[in-house]
Amino acid sequence: KAVVSTQSGHYGRERGLGQMPKRGLDSSINEIARFYKLNVAKKLVSVVPLKVPRQSKAFADDLYPNTVGLNAAMTADEFAEGKNSEPLLAPFLELQQATSTSKGFTATEKGDNSEEVAALRKEVADLKKTVTERDATISSLKADISQLQGKVETLESENGRLTAAAAETNGEDEIAELQKNGVDQAE
Repeated sequence: KAVVSTQSGHYGRERGLGQMPKRGLDSSINEIARFYKLNVAKKLVSVVPLKVPRQSKAFADDLYPNTVGLNAAMTADEFAEGKNSEPLLAPFLELQQATSTSKGFTATEKGDNSEEVAALRKEVADLKKTVTERDATISSLKADISQLQGKVETLESENGRLTAAAAETNGEDEIAELQKNGVDQAE
């Protein structure tokens, strides 16, 4: 839940305020609310806890009545039909324990989709195997390309050397041909 700050002692600095849900509060320090203040100038979010000073560190029942629980009050179909319902309440300590251990969510498997889950797991395993095989093929091809590039560079170098040697030899052959025909080099 976000609230826009329209009036503040520090004009132009705070831009919004958010509140932590009750199940996220720390009952060991008697925290009854926690706000998050957005400060645009400093580009940060400040935590503003509201605590009730108490001598005892024991859980204070009077500070933490039952609050909105983790379970839905109605199904999605009921909501789509336009029905309304009050939220289901749960004891604060129960919510705090669920939030700190499993975030209130549990995974369940239905018996009727276990074959589908097994098929999906097999498909994922097959896809992982295919990816591994293709990675190996790609690595092998990269090595082959690197080796062929080395051979191409060697052949290009040899070709350059042979071309230069041929040019020299070709020039000497022309002189020999001219001398053979009785033409002097000076002409």
